[in-house]
Amino acid sequence: MSEQFAEAVRTRIGFPRADEAEVAQLAALVCTTPFVPFPLLRDVRLHAMPRSTLALEARLCESGIVESSASDGFALHLRPRTVLREVLRATVPGESTVLVPGLREAMAPGLAFLSPLLRLEERIVWSYVTTEDFPTMADEELALVVHSVVRQRRLRILEWASGAFMRLPREVLLGPSAWLLAQLCRSVGLPHPELPWPEGAFDRSLFRDAMALVPQTVVGIARDGSHLFVGPVSTERRIGIRVPATAPVSVRVVSETQPQGEELIDVDHAVHTVACGRNAVEIITLDGRVVRLAQFDGERPPEEWERSDLYDRLEEARETQRTMQAQVLSVSRGATGYVVRLVDEPTIHAFLPQSRAEFPKLSPEGLGALLNGAILVKIDVVDRNSQAVMVRRVRALQSRGNLTVGQRYRGQVVAKDVQGVLVSLNEAAGVAQPEYEPLLGKLYTHRLLPVSGWDFKLRSARSYPLDVGDEIDVVVQSIGANNRQIKLRMAEPEVLPGAAVRGDVRLGDRMVGSVRQKLYNGIRFDLQDWAAAPAPGREPLPPGLTALVLNTELSWEGRWFFGGGDAREYPLQQGDRSELVVTGFHPVTGEVLASVKRLTDDPGDAAVRQLRTGTEAIGVVLRRRGETWRVRLEPWSVPAVLTANRGVEERLRKGVRVRLRIEFVDGKERKVRASLLSILEVTSSDENTPRQGL
Repeated sequence: MSEQFAEAVRTRIGFPRADEAEVAQLAALVCTTPFVPFPLLRDVRLHAMPRSTLALEARLCESGIVESSASDGFALHLRPRTVLREVLRATVPGESTVLVPGLREAMAPGLAFLSPLLRLEERIVWSYVTTEDFPTMADEELALVVHSVVRQRRLRILEWASGAFMRLPREVLLGPSAWLLAQLCRSVGLPHPELPWPEGAFDRSLFRDAMALVPQTVVGIARDGSHLFVGPVSTERRIGIRVPATAPVSVRVVSETQPQGEELIDVDHAVHTVACGRNAVEIITLDGRVVRLAQFDGERPPEEWERSDLYDRLEEARETQRTMQAQVLSVSRGATGYVVRLVDEPTIHAFLPQSRAEFPKLSPEGLGALLNGAILVKIDVVDRNSQAVMVRRVRALQSRGNLTVGQRYRGQVVAKDVQGVLVSLNEAAGVAQPEYEPLLGKLYTHRLLPVSGWDFKLRSARSYPLDVGDEIDVVVQSIGANNRQIKLRMAEPEVLPGAAVRGDVRLGDRMVGSVRQKLYNGIRFDLQDWAAAPAPGREPLPPGLTALVLNTELSWEGRWFFGGGDAREYPLQQGDRSELVVTGFHPVTGEVLASVKRLTDDPGDAAVRQLRTGTEAIGVVLRRRGETWRVRLEPWSVPAVLTANRGVEERLRKGVRVRLRIEFVDGKERKVRASLLSILEVTSSDENTPRQGL
């Protein structure tokens, strides 16, 4: 080890004894990683420290530098870890070989025990302590994370990002990618640092895509013939424009004097002035929307006249109680109502309170049921100063049209939730919206057509291979009073689809495909070739053939087997190749259905054979059945029946992890009975957890 490095560690950490300084030196060599696997610690010590120093590993794990330990590694306290990284950076002026020759190569096997995101975090810190150009490298690494969140909708990565912000050096968080990640964390309510606006150039297309996930706010603008004023909405700046609610809020102003654009920062708190005269101006928001202000000659700019005319029209509609069409855009924050757009005045976003909507309470998935047509509203409140408009819904005509119990109809999927699928029947019944009330039928999970890899007893409709917008054939089973409850059954297609498209593909065939699309309920592959040489007489795969692997067919691990996993989080990226085995065909589209997990035997069978009466295990509660609970044993797809003493019923909810004792095992039938020992914690909610109903 470099004497310069050892002396720097001894001085900064402040350990008086030489043996304690050796512990700090070993900690410094592994401080770049947020979690230290024990194999990494061993490889680093053997490479960098003198022989016969095995006891240093134990002393490090028992020292005050270590915050917590687990069976496979440990984590350092924040303050000592920060100090050690600063020592590394000050001691290593641009070349890691000055520290310990060959150290990075020695660390590689141990770093493989980290998850991909923790390895990415470690690479960022390593560049920080060993290179001068670490800002560029850190920004490139974090840009990959932003791409995964924004373009692949892997939103759970933000949970890692929120924690990484607390662990990473502040100096690596000054680039545009870190700022974007902070805004995305902010948009979903996760802890995040308040980062300054990034300096220099940035990828505007990535910004535009990221801003689609960020809520909106309003800033005010005004022109007086010599300047443009941008700031909070007030009586001086009455014209509001919608911008992404970032921190800080930023817009770019393009004018004749600033053809490249001038960035205005923190415009939701401070007033900014741009000299532009009466010339045309463009205000560009981070999500790419452009507000164009036309050139004018008089004293009053045209947008002032347009705004005045607009609110005059709204006031007239309020006074005459004119019925207007509107489109539901989103649920408001706090779920107190809905944000709607007036069709006749598309620049106006109005608020529709839940109390005046007369809608059933909708889950986020159920909101799609309202987007298949406009609704009718009347204006109740128009506030010119705050630019607020409040409306109430006008109930349309109630009619079931030509719907008849027992008849077959073609409807459009408008929403999915845990219990089933919501289908719009307005067009099929001949009662169009908004003149008529939404005519929605419920297709419960046990009424869906069977699909290989999906079982309604174990999995919810969210994993079923139907998407919002798909058209399906249904049979009306019953119609309730006021058409509020229409129960449906999914009908077999009259013509089996896809037979000509899929060619000579058969059940059990093995193929190679590349990832084309990632959805919640599965991953779609472009099929490229047979995995092995086909039997004589078999035709080659037809061009353009795709296969869908449901989330329940990705892995034998219990999280995926029971349909609780978002397939967009599965570690396959667009373009990755994988072998697949054909398990069936889609009952509606005829698309090939395939599996990744069935390439290997179910490890749950071996797990059951290894279970012994009296041993302990960990399980996750799936559902209650009378006086018992159905649980799955971690980590594999082994279900068990759990019994428990009275008094714990309220705590044994879906998703709760429990410690249990095995009481009975039947390896042939895969039947397991167990008794409760203790309740551990609640896992992240899966798709089988019921939500607010449609």
